[in-house]
Amino acid sequence: MERLRTPGFGRALLWGSALVLIAGVVAFITVSLGNNDSSPPAADRGTVPSGYASEDLPGVDTQTTPTESDVPKAAREAAGAFVLAAVGREDLAKGWTLADKDLRASCACTREEWLTGNIPVQYFPTKGLKGAAFSVDEVTPGHVVLQVLLTPGKNKEGLGATEFYIGLRQRQKNGPWLVDYWAPVNVVAVPAAPGGGGADG
Repeated sequence: MERLRTPGFGRALLWGSALVLIAGVVAFITVSLGNNDSSPPAADRGTVPSGYASEDLPGVDTQTTPTESDVPKAAREAAGAFVLAAVGREDLAKGWTLADKDLRASCACTREEWLTGNIPVQYFPTKGLKGAAFSVDEVTPGHVVLQVLLTPGKNKEGLGATEFYIGLRQRQKNGPWLVDYWAPVNVVAVPAAPGGGGADG
């Protein structure tokens, strides 16, 4: 399988999960987690988002590569649900409930304003999505950062597979996992959200 080198970390990671919809529940489900050391790493993809550098996180062993199994199931489910609800603008009300206070603060908006779709979440069309997979950047207590690869179906804009960062936090033990960050790994040209809603990253 393809190995990816995490931006700023210089370590190889594997895409190992797919976004699926089962009985109305969105979850990232593992489909493969092999490790092929003979696969060449891809080129570096830029800089890890501010606030997510491993050296800035106490207690993080930068020599240990996290895997999909290190990501709590609830965090994977929250990530999958957020992609459809907020990123795809399919259910903005649900997206609001999945947004962490830091993401809401970056919006500086009320719930009513959020529901217009003019939000600090880069839009990407998810209806007819052909595939979604993720690799793991960071896993620490109460904190997860993933790279998500979205492959759209046919679209008039000619969009291809695109990578995004998604950050999630669990602020209280046994509390919900909420999304506090979403942005493309590289600068990408994506369409404006339906209805004129913002697609800020």
